[in-house]
Amino acid sequence: MSVAKRLGTLGCVTLLATTAACGSSASTAAKGVPSTSITMGTIAAYSSLDPAGAYDYGSWLLYYNIYQGLMSYKPGANVPTPDAASACDFVGTGYTTYHCTLRSGLTFSNGDPLDASAVKFSFDRVVKIGKEKADNGSQVSGLLSTMKSVQVSGASDITFQLTTADATFPDRLASGVGEIVDPKVYSGTALKTGTDVVGSGVYKLDSVQTKPGAKGPVPASVTLSVNPNYHGAAASVANSSFTLKYYDTAAQVKSALDSGQIDLNAGNDLLPSDVIALQNAQTLGKGLQVVEGDGTNTRMLVLNTRTAPFDNPTVRQAVAWLINRDAIVRDAYQRTVTPLYSVIPQGISDQSSSFANIYGSEPAKPDTVKRLLKGVSLPIRFPLTYTANSVAGAAEAEAIKKSLEVGGIFKVTVTSVPDLGALNTLWGTGTLPASTTGWEPDYPDPDDFVSPFLGDPGTFGNHYASPKIADELTPQSLRQPNRADQSAVDTFKKIQDQIATDAPLIPLWQNKQYIVTQANVTGVPLTLDAASIVRFWLIGKS
Repeated sequence: MSVAKRLGTLGCVTLLATTAACGSSASTAAKGVPSTSITMGTIAAYSSLDPAGAYDYGSWLLYYNIYQGLMSYKPGANVPTPDAASACDFVGTGYTTYHCTLRSGLTFSNGDPLDASAVKFSFDRVVKIGKEKADNGSQVSGLLSTMKSVQVSGASDITFQLTTADATFPDRLASGVGEIVDPKVYSGTALKTGTDVVGSGVYKLDSVQTKPGAKGPVPASVTLSVNPNYHGAAASVANSSFTLKYYDTAAQVKSALDSGQIDLNAGNDLLPSDVIALQNAQTLGKGLQVVEGDGTNTRMLVLNTRTAPFDNPTVRQAVAWLINRDAIVRDAYQRTVTPLYSVIPQGISDQSSSFANIYGSEPAKPDTVKRLLKGVSLPIRFPLTYTANSVAGAAEAEAIKKSLEVGGIFKVTVTSVPDLGALNTLWGTGTLPASTTGWEPDYPDPDDFVSPFLGDPGTFGNHYASPKIADELTPQSLRQPNRADQSAVDTFKKIQDQIATDAPLIPLWQNKQYIVTQANVTGVPLTLDAASIVRFWLIGKS
């Protein structure tokens, strides 16, 4: 499982809707497209143009626009609906067989037919390339871990056999790993090199420019134009071409916005101080505009359940009692994020603020916590590690230190590592006592905020094992595809309560989404939502 994809800072405008995985009407987006060019700046460059070789935000940002999956998320929806498919659904009551019927008349951007055999090829190659460790180190095939086989019948029928009940499988099909590629252009055993990308999405890739990097050329820009062969769920397109420009720093993105070199930035690349300054200075219809909305990315404090002092559950609970989320949000992020009281954020179905219910929404009095720690020698000493290149990471760590050292209960030594790769290496040892990290979901289902946190040593190396969640509650939830059903709500409440009680992770905040645009840019509020997808085709100019 790729930590790079998971640990992002992208947020979303929440225009949530619950929709069913039923049939959808076809659209040919190229008809009536206005002659408008859009340029977006970001620091999130892609790592691979091949869906079998990337598990990062920058790559998936492109995939959702140049490729097409059987399923996708409509603007504002948190449940996927058919896209390249005309209909998809589980067969029977075991939730281990999933069937899709492909739209008729689909082709790739080069005119090659897109049929059921191309779908099977696309999924089989992801698994094979991942198994042979030829996936650019992405481990993206892990998203298909419950897929046992893909069977086809004729040109349009596809049946997925799963190893176990998996109510999240439609979401996996709608994620970046579910993109369909051309068997005539892509190898079944190796990643595609070069930039002659062929998909069936709203756009086709026209060109890629590179620039020198520390380890060789890196992307400088990507230019896309509308795919005239597109046939799918997108109803209309607001521009004829879309260019992504890649920058190295937030300051460069801000400068490009100020000078008008780019039309917008989406991805929360700017510093909190810049966002606040832009909000305070904006004038409606003139200059730079800031669009704000709720997000579903989270930030948490990770505690190692097998390493002192957090092998003692009471010590972990003491952290939960003392953490001052309001101070972190205020001092480190200037209120550009929102306090969070569960591993599942608000805006995702079945969220329950379990930490607030158990520990309160405000920090406990030191004397109260000391009574809970009776018999434990104080102060409790531990190092807290953060990544030096994270936005406000140092200020956040200092705010955590300040809240935990109240009353002499803890003594925290703040330390940093250069980046996420270095932190991931430490997690791999399974011995890091405490660290801060973010979480970007692969899809907007509550399971994606729970299951990845379980394991030995686990995604964050903190050895959190809960037999009740892993053996009872999670399997139960994977047989409940309707997340709005009361039984599913009850299951996820129990899961969140158990995590809060065990306190292996202390949720800190969830992000807000900030999109900065020039005054004449339109369509922005619908480009992002709980699915964390920037839909280029919705962005236009007045």
